Amino acid sequence: MKALFFVLTILPIAYVRHAINLYIYMGFHKRTELYRITLININLCYPNLSNREQIKLAKESIIETIVSGYESMLSWSRPIHISGKNIFKVENNYLLSQNAQNNNGLIVIAIHSRSVDMLLKWINSKTKTTSLYKKIKNKTLDSFIRNEREKNNNETYETSISGVRKIFKSLLSKNVICLAADQVPQAGMGEYVKFFNRDAYTTTLASSLAYKTGKPVIYCSMNSDNNKNLFVSIKPCNKDIYSDSKRILSMNNSIENLISINPKDYSWEYKRFKKAQPKNVDPYLKA
Repeated sequence: MKALFFVLTILPIAYVRHAINLYIYMGFHKRTELYRITLININLCYPNLSNREQIKLAKESIIETIVSGYESMLSWSRPIHISGKNIFKVENNYLLSQNAQNNNGLIVIAIHSRSVDMLLKWINSKTKTTSLYKKIKNKTLDSFIRNEREKNNNETYETSISGVRKIFKSLLSKNVICLAADQVPQAGMGEYVKFFNRDAYTTTLASSLAYKTGKPVIYCSMNSDNNKNLFVSIKPCNKDIYSDSKRILSMNNSIENLISINPKDYSWEYKRFKKAQPKNVDPYLKA
């Protein structure tokens, strides 16, 4: 599969963007579930934007979401040092390097902004990590991606009770762990907490590990600038993550701040608010 992804990413990214822009210009995106969910989420999270601004942001987000798929294939098919050359700069790199060098354990909380695999590959080039992943239905692709994430002695575990135990043990052993904390958790594994001022069923794992262990926490995302250059954003955590009553809201607020760096980079196609509370109507239900 590596050879396949290599061939698929030979074409310069500028040509890929041109094809995607044509796809958007022709209006084909309007027929997709990707666009529908993206526009709903942007409407929920940025209600103060005009309808025109929301549609513009949704289009831009779809372009970057498709491009991020190209970036993932690029990271899967190239060595770490080559993949890393696509990253123009790193903001607050010291937060990762110093905490990793302390060898006392570190929790890296990431979000689905651009290519998660490119971000993880960059982090793995700096330090050994243990991470959780959501199993892919295609067994061949699942095995391939897992093998890529486990290169250079990195460890990955499927998101499950067993996986949680493994990652907790790794953190206690003073290793660096990586978690994505912006998707809807399984039933019984989350709490309703405000996210963009709306109740959202939120994972408790990352903030719980921080509260229980007292280990340092940083937030991390992949972003792009106005010139389409990629950069890694690393942000410190708020001390509220170590407070049992404030930790989950603190995490959601930090995730909001990461998204706000460049909202079009974020993957808005996830049904983040699908587990509505009884008093609310599922916003994704078709009329």
